[in-house]
Parts: sequence; C-alpha cells; structure tokens
Amino acid sequence: MRALVVYESMFGSTRTIAEAIGDALAQRGTVRVVEVGTLMAEPGGDVVTHDVDLLVVGGPTHTFGMSRPSTRAEAVRRHGAVVSTSGGVREWLNNVRLPGAISAAAFDTRVGTMRLAGGAAAKGIDKWLSRLGASMVSPPTSFMVAGVTGGLLDGQVDKAREWGAKLALTLT
Repeated sequence: MRALVVYESMFGSTRTIAEAIGDALAQRGTVRVVEVGTLMAEPGGDVVTHDVDLLVVGGPTHTFGMSRPSTRAEAVRRHGAVVSTSGGVREWLNNVRLPGAISAAAFDTRVGTMRLAGGAAAKGIDKWLSRLGASMVSPPTSFMVAGVTGGLLDGQVDKAREWGAKLALTLT
C-alpha cells in the first residue's frame, strides 16, 4: 500500500494528527506525510499519481468549515506565526487532479466544545474528494483541540493512530 497524507495546520495540532495517521499507515506500506503548501510548491504537486492507493486529507476547522485565506489571515493576526503559510487544503483541492480510482479519507481538528456544532472541515473535505471521484473509505473524522492554540485534548494522538490503522485495513 502507498499512502499520501496531505494536511494544513495553523498551530501544529493538525500536523501532529497527520503524522500519527502516517505512522500507523506506515505499518502497512509506504507513506508520505506532507504539508499542503509544501506540496503545492512542488512541480506536479497538484496531481496525485496512479501509484497512490490511499489519499488522506486534513485541516483545521475555521468557522465551521475549511479554512479560507481570510480565516488564515485572521489566525495570524490574532495568534502569530502558523505552520501553513502558503495556501490551504481548499486551494489545493480546487486544483488537484486525482487518478480514476483512489481511496480517500478526510479528517480535521476542531475545538472540543464544537462537538455538537454542525460544521467541520472534514465534512467539506470529504464532499470535495467525493466530487473529484475518490472512493471514501471512512466517514469524516474529527480530532479535538483544547482551544485555538491550546493543543490536542488527551487521547487524540492515540485516536489518530487507531484511525490510521483502520484506514490501512480498508486496503488490504
């Protein structure tokens, strides 16, 4: 199995989750975990090649959905330096080309008190990947943070590893 994990992260929590998912997937195959701005800057970064069996995409929830340039700018204004500085998952998905048959999954990070709220970045990512022709192998999944810059709640990294292991099993 070959997997590609693409993430956008503001303050590091989404990156930590992406890395934990990648660690779990690596138990079953080859994995590349890459920040979306880095990927977009690479030649061919807007094309997922046919040798990728599983695409996992995640980002932080901003105002009940995927981040936008305005919400990322506001995060910088209010909280300082961020991990993803040159575009986000929304922009990448708007330009990416996927192979005809690819399995995919979507995740996000969001404030723990938002559990009952209707919006989540993972839902938007899931819908977008589906529209691009991906076969979704898991419902959109959220990982909780203590606050905008508060870090992950206890148990979320373990949850991410478990989810990554389940994703790997869907391809074997």
